[in-house]
Amino acid sequence: MVKHFKFLTLPHGASEVANVFVHGYSAGHDLRDRRLLSKQIPSTLHSGINILGFWRSGHFMQMSNASRQLIAGASRVHPYFAVAAFAAERVAHFARSRRRAVEMGEVLLSELDDYLLARHPYVTEINLIGHSLGGRVLVSALRKLVRQPGGCSLTIGDVLLMAAAVEVGAEEARGLKACINGRLINAFSRNDRILLMNADEKCLGRHEVANFDNVEMDGFGHQDYWPKLHKVLASTGFAGFQGQHYPAPMGKEVASQEDHVRDDYLLYDLFEQIEQSHPALLGEAIKHLKTSSWTDLDDNESDKLYAFTREFQLLGGHCLANMTRRRGLPYAEVLEMLVAHFELGDDLHDCATILELEAALVRTFFSNAFADGHVLCHSPEKVLETLSAEHYFKHVDALAERLTLTSYFKSPTSDGGAQVAGRVNTGMTMGTIAGAASFNVLSMVPKLLGNSVGRVITNFKTALKPGYSALIPAVAITFYARVKLGNSGLH
Repeated sequence: MVKHFKFLTLPHGASEVANVFVHGYSAGHDLRDRRLLSKQIPSTLHSGINILGFWRSGHFMQMSNASRQLIAGASRVHPYFAVAAFAAERVAHFARSRRRAVEMGEVLLSELDDYLLARHPYVTEINLIGHSLGGRVLVSALRKLVRQPGGCSLTIGDVLLMAAAVEVGAEEARGLKACINGRLINAFSRNDRILLMNADEKCLGRHEVANFDNVEMDGFGHQDYWPKLHKVLASTGFAGFQGQHYPAPMGKEVASQEDHVRDDYLLYDLFEQIEQSHPALLGEAIKHLKTSSWTDLDDNESDKLYAFTREFQLLGGHCLANMTRRRGLPYAEVLEMLVAHFELGDDLHDCATILELEAALVRTFFSNAFADGHVLCHSPEKVLETLSAEHYFKHVDALAERLTLTSYFKSPTSDGGAQVAGRVNTGMTMGTIAGAASFNVLSMVPKLLGNSVGRVITNFKTALKPGYSALIPAVAITFYARVKLGNSGLH
């Protein structure tokens, strides 16, 4: 059964109330943005369970190949034509996202019901918060509830619409309000110029409407609601929120973060926490990272964890640029770089935590390297429940062997660690491609024209790109460490 929403529960205590947040257009599209959204939500909100609902809202800069070709063709005529084509295509893209928001609203309550039943069966009441097109999603959900009054088994308390990109009349608002038990709140701002682009509608987020609890957020622009969510919740009195534990100003928090190595909690903190229980893990990660000539890891360094994290970050992105500015990419951004490399963008929607993203990448690493199948090509988290650390390290060693250019010049029989515990079938791997390249290139042509050609090209690019053959096994070891620690690592 296809699930349209990916829900993520933030750290919580037991409660019968859940607050569900739905983002708008061009938001929640990657792990970095999802982490950003999660950090804006006050943990003390009504002492309830806080849940983020991610949907495929689209992103302003994401384009299909057809769109790129259209703009490229227009640029050959005149640069102004290219600008016009880009603008027209983006308008069409937003229109598609707007229609999708209505469709998402139709399934929101049923999918949320299933999620709560599986994860939080004690929840009996929900409060809903939606921003921009997320407000359109919530209005669509309430409209369906008006048509089908018995369509939700949960009690709906407060519904907060922030800068809602949807038109709702006073009479319709009366009907929407009748199907919920709490308040129907419209947080709006006349300074919101983004909503003016929704030219065919008089958006709720720019003016007050009768039968709503209207709260004007004076001076707010369209993008201010998430960064100032605490103020919005306190100003509207959402679900009894009185502004408890007002967070420290963001500026002071950022200013105190001077050490970009130790601040990378998804990597540095993880190995620091697991060092006592699994001391060999850091050694394995360092071993693989040292295989890159772009790293400078000295065995005599006193703080090996600090050195490892520093060099890992420097390998992420453009190595030369990182070394020039003496600062690399944090762990989450390195993962997103690998997502782009392996073209896993479509799978990103189903990854709400770092652990889920790591699992998707590990599956891809082994699927690409072992074309005829590998024990870790499917459900690596479950496999690790029964796999010892020693055996997993051997699997990662075998993976590392197949990521380098030298593997192209090895015969299949020299794969060494690839044959681990009789579980791995060599098949058409980079080693067999190497053998064919050395002895009989023509015999490989039929295979290369099959479904595996994309895998082969990706593997070759992996071997060519600086640092990738060292980063990938290091990520596989980090994934193992996170599984053993039981740390999903988003917040």
